[in-house]
Amino acid sequence: MRAIFIPCAPLIAMLALLTGGCDRPAARSSEGVAGDAPRASASGPAATSASPTFSDYPVPPKPEVNPEFLARGKTVYELNCVACHGEHGDAKADAAAFLVPRPRDFVQANYRLRSTPTGSLPTDVDLFRAVSLGLAGTAMPPWRHMLSPEDCWAVVEYIKTFSPRFAEMDAAPVTVDLGTAPARTEATVAQGKALYTSLACASCHGETGEGNGPSIVGLVDDAHMKIKPRDFTRPGNFKSGYATKEIVRTILTGFNGTPMVGFYGSIPVEDAWKVAYYVETLVRPAPPAPIARASQNFLARESLGEPDVRIKLIERAWKYEPDVIRVRKGQIVEVTFEPTDNGLGAGHGFAVSGYDEVAFINGAMVGAPKTVKFRADRAGKFTFYCATQCSTEKLHPLMTGTFIVEANPAKSSALD
Repeated sequence: MRAIFIPCAPLIAMLALLTGGCDRPAARSSEGVAGDAPRASASGPAATSASPTFSDYPVPPKPEVNPEFLARGKTVYELNCVACHGEHGDAKADAAAFLVPRPRDFVQANYRLRSTPTGSLPTDVDLFRAVSLGLAGTAMPPWRHMLSPEDCWAVVEYIKTFSPRFAEMDAAPVTVDLGTAPARTEATVAQGKALYTSLACASCHGETGEGNGPSIVGLVDDAHMKIKPRDFTRPGNFKSGYATKEIVRTILTGFNGTPMVGFYGSIPVEDAWKVAYYVETLVRPAPPAPIARASQNFLARESLGEPDVRIKLIERAWKYEPDVIRVRKGQIVEVTFEPTDNGLGAGHGFAVSGYDEVAFINGAMVGAPKTVKFRADRAGKFTFYCATQCSTEKLHPLMTGTFIVEANPAKSSALD
């Protein structure tokens, strides 16, 4: 594959494991889309979230589903999803063995992020939101940064074809009504704490919410992998985003395929809000930021100006595109790198063997590209590779490319 260059021109830069007898609230079967009122009539005080959360992410109308639309979904899937979820959607891809948690098995269809009761399939809107927002703390990235809404809808329809459960549905899945949030007071927080104890939440999540309860030794998911309960003291890894409504929804719906069952129909919805209020009190303040210090780097580095060559580099299915970069000796090269997945959760990187001191990117993530600028001062053929900490074992040695620095401009007509 030939390198893509944009000489001296601007580049277009490119989801809470909770655990938590009485009245069963009514379920309903409508799916919210953009412009609809939230399913829950409550808008109780929400925990802050820097990113959109699962329940409130706006969803555009789904296009008409026809053979052409499904073919489009298949194409999107094969370009972006096969490396983790597998050709047949059974999570038996090369990368799956390296990922914790394992990628979703679309054949079993035990989806975790849902607005439906435990054991139920998700709604189409749930699937669209999961694809668009990803799952925090996992290798599943937020595809809204890389795919159009139409492509997200297309891949949603395609992944449903892997499981007969969707074809066997007689009606749209019912959704859980989150009810009306009670006032957040010292009394309701105290009641939430009592419920946290009586519902045995501490057996998994621990008395202090650190995910260290006495039952954790035997907890496994549907892939028979050991699973750790959510650490409530660290809100950043809540899979659907950190907000009171999302905690309530997870308490009621549970996480299919994990030991976390939903309490919908077992406790009053109001009690789920009270537990959520208490869970939010378990968050610990972030540690103080380290004092910024002057760099200890002893190398004298050249002050580089505007680049002569700008290169847009992406990762797709743990391979670089383009996989050949060709420049001229003496040129200032700027590489902007963005992956289409987050690897083993630590992102991907870029480094050039022989240019290690000056050409190095670590931990680039979906939606957060990184850029490096350096002078190509040594002619020859070099290897570029993933420099992030997950670049071991049998997969990342395949994630390489060739960096060619031409010494003779007369031989570099491909650049013109």
